[in-house]
Amino acid sequence: MKYRVSAQLSGTLPLFGGLPVEKMTLEMTMALVVRQVRSDGNAELGIDMETFRAEMDGQALPLPLDRLRASLRDVVMVVTPRGEVLERKGGNVLPLQVPIPGVEGSQLPLLVLQLVFPEGALAPQQEWSYSRAMTAQTGDAPAQFTARWVQEETIHDVPASRFHQKMRWSRSFKADLFDLPTTDESLMVKQVDQTVQGDAQIWFSPTEGRLVRAVLDAQYEQHTRLLNPSEGATPPAPARLTARVHVIREELAAREPQSPPQKTQQQ
Repeated sequence: MKYRVSAQLSGTLPLFGGLPVEKMTLEMTMALVVRQVRSDGNAELGIDMETFRAEMDGQALPLPLDRLRASLRDVVMVVTPRGEVLERKGGNVLPLQVPIPGVEGSQLPLLVLQLVFPEGALAPQQEWSYSRAMTAQTGDAPAQFTARWVQEETIHDVPASRFHQKMRWSRSFKADLFDLPTTDESLMVKQVDQTVQGDAQIWFSPTEGRLVRAVLDAQYEQHTRLLNPSEGATPPAPARLTARVHVIREELAAREPQSPPQKTQQQ
């Protein structure tokens, strides 16, 4: 299962007290590999990143692709036929860290595993809810999702069911100078509150049992409070990002428009 992923972000990155970004683009080709199917029907999935490119305000970012690929190849996810992630391991030690939930190495396969289906057969227009972990941090609350089956459509000659999904997630934690979570009291200098809200249109092939295309819009917000501010210290400004992420099967990518499609009208 090979997918092309592109993302456009703008706003303020939660780095170095707030790093303004007019436009940041990410492009990658990611493959999920079924390592084995267990006797209970659950599958062990591995991940490989074949290509990766990042630009910030028109300037290419020099990222260690070989080290990134090596770290991601350690990721293993155990997934049920419904798309529920039962177990994940590896991918936590990456050559770069950005304190934005959902972009840890162990979470990247979730860009392709967009839905967790309910038990039993789906009915037209059926709506259901589920939860899913957003980070590898122990104790973090899971994100809450609500999904609805909209209608049947055809995407580049591939029959697919279109789903509309919303999500919301938040967490609070003590952090070090770089806004990264820490349990070491000697490094705790900040209280960080993060929230993410998302809205997605997802096209899924029920006959093939895998994603065809997805368009996600997300808003990320971070507020930081100094735990022991010195006299005259200025609290960090809130960090806010908006993102649009486009995911499509690699073999269909050439048929897509050059820019990600506009948000489908909700029904």
